Amino acid sequence: MNSKQVGALGVIAVVAIALTSYTYTTSPQRFAGDRRGVAVFPELAAKANDIATITIRDKDRTFTVERTDKGFFDKDSKYAVKPELFRDLVGNAAALSFEEAKTADEKRYVDLGLADPEKDKSDKAGREIVIRDGKNNVLASFWVGNREASVGGARAGQYMRFGNDKQTWLVRGTTNVPAPHTAWFEINFFNMNKEALESVELSGGELPDIKFASAKKGEDLKLASEVPEGRKEDTNKSLRVAFMVDPLSFEEVRQPKEELKPTGRKLVAKDRDGLVVTVQSVGKFEDGWVRLTVEGTTDDSKKRAEDLKPKMEGFEFKLIPRYFEIMGWKLEDFTEAVKS
Repeated sequence: MNSKQVGALGVIAVVAIALTSYTYTTSPQRFAGDRRGVAVFPELAAKANDIATITIRDKDRTFTVERTDKGFFDKDSKYAVKPELFRDLVGNAAALSFEEAKTADEKRYVDLGLADPEKDKSDKAGREIVIRDGKNNVLASFWVGNREASVGGARAGQYMRFGNDKQTWLVRGTTNVPAPHTAWFEINFFNMNKEALESVELSGGELPDIKFASAKKGEDLKLASEVPEGRKEDTNKSLRVAFMVDPLSFEEVRQPKEELKPTGRKLVAKDRDGLVVTVQSVGKFEDGWVRLTVEGTTDDSKKRAEDLKPKMEGFEFKLIPRYFEIMGWKLEDFTEAVKS
């Protein structure tokens, strides 16, 4: 890990202590159990730089973010995550303090947003967070539930339980756990907007090739393929093609899994500066998974391509369905009948 990353995590201890002190001393004093004001994880701040992974389990999935000497990544896909979210979660967890004991009745967990995600797939389910060091030792294990504004103070409070303990607690402070899990990623690669986009071509997949072009900077994308007799371009449909790369974004990412077939459907987008992005379907088309490649044809675009390659190449992405489906449209889908 570089010194910048270590330094950023090292200040967690100072921030956590300050936040705990602020929350406790500026909030109204109320009766609570004998643990009131006690730090929930008293050693976590001091061990911040030992933290290697954070695992989040909710009703949708189990997701692990890991820290390596090269940065912060999704453990499964190896895709880069936003480092500030890792640091914020650790810093906020280290700043938590007990307020008061709540129910130990599992039937009432749902009222606190702490229902078991294996049994309850609704928004009432809790989220389990496990923080481990590089030797896989558990440094903190807790379940996150509903927030509670009545605790007082700027940071409010949250309902939690810890590890396998049935007892629930209201704690001072909150932990921000991004949801869905793709909130950990920068999901937009770039915007190839109307000012930049020059052309888009659809090909392969045992469907006819379809071409679109923007005649000059600032003009909308127009159908450039020959329109069948008796039909005319549906300009709204042509505009939807442009939306695929304005911005180009995804909702899932994984390591390469499906076979890349040369007959797969392909979209090639070019901008006016010479950047060329290829989107090619993998596996079953209807599943929406693609691989991306990027290249530059000018000096400036070559540099942009090199910057984009680590984020785009070597992975498979699931595109947003309402945009991805456009890749499977036929020429007729981009046209409409001429009214007689």
